[in-house]
Amino acid sequence: MSNPSRILIDGSKFGLDWLKVYWYGALIVVGIVICYLLCSHEAKRRRLHKDCVIDLALWTVPLGAVFARLYYIVFALDVFIRPGMSFGEILLGMINVRDGGLAIYGAIIGGVIGMLIYSRRKRMHFLSITDLVLPSVALAQAIGRWGNFFNQEAYGTVIAEGFPPYFPLAVRIDECHQACCADLPSNLNNIHYATFFYESCWCLVIFLVLWFIVRKRAGHRGDVTMGYLLMYGVERALVEGLRTDSLMWGNVRVSQALSALLAVFALAFLVATFVLDKKRGRVHRPVREVYYGRMAELNAGIDMPREAANAEQPADAGQPTEAEQPADAEQPADAEQPADAEPAPEGENE
Repeated sequence: MSNPSRILIDGSKFGLDWLKVYWYGALIVVGIVICYLLCSHEAKRRRLHKDCVIDLALWTVPLGAVFARLYYIVFALDVFIRPGMSFGEILLGMINVRDGGLAIYGAIIGGVIGMLIYSRRKRMHFLSITDLVLPSVALAQAIGRWGNFFNQEAYGTVIAEGFPPYFPLAVRIDECHQACCADLPSNLNNIHYATFFYESCWCLVIFLVLWFIVRKRAGHRGDVTMGYLLMYGVERALVEGLRTDSLMWGNVRVSQALSALLAVFALAFLVATFVLDKKRGRVHRPVREVYYGRMAELNAGIDMPREAANAEQPADAGQPTEAEQPADAEQPADAEQPADAEPAPEGENE
């Protein structure tokens, strides 16, 4: 299969040299839109505030974009800082995202920071927010990974003998600049493992499991989040070992090490939750408790799930105490009189 163009819309064909839309950017936008729609559906099911998702997006999307670039820059400084370059050239290179250089883990870190800020401002449990967002993030990742296909990046080493050399399991790379091609007779038109495709498929599986199974059966805040971290962490730790363009920290593949740590953390979190439930004899962090406190949310004008509001409503809420009863409160007409009360003389009450 011949590799398609990186450009989705080329305005030069219509005399618009300034107009170019790349597949990678278009797929990222599609992923963001789908993520927003799914989150809105889930927020409505949970009876969250109607503006919850759009307010959340205003924090997570910009921070996700910034940190996706920062993560890449931090672990690829040799690409941006070379001998003889001026400060201006270095700075322009760092902000020129059109030449590539975004990392999904940076986007997730930025998004998590945005969700943390939002949860604190709205007094919502952080894990309730991540449970809301992460299933759709997995689907967005499955879509966005195809941008690597159009860019001819995020591929693996040259395929081993006996492996099917067919797309999409394998992909032809026009020109390979990675170390895996250094000892080959030619670095042109070699067949590589299509690692972007493997990750796309696995992220789709993660979405299906989280959206149709875990999301509906979760009993704790964080079940969906930890499910995402566990499944994605295991997948990325395996597939990252096949890639040829990993961000490195010395001899360590950064994303592979981080993925393994996240998977171990998620598994430990789920086990600890199970043990704590058994020990206490009740559900720890029930999923219905989205907000910190009812009165704080009422003052902020935020809609709470009905069951959460009822759970936090005191049994005698709304009934004034004896101290709050007005001194001259009217007694019912048929209020019982004391047995020894004497009748008042005629005319005394006139």
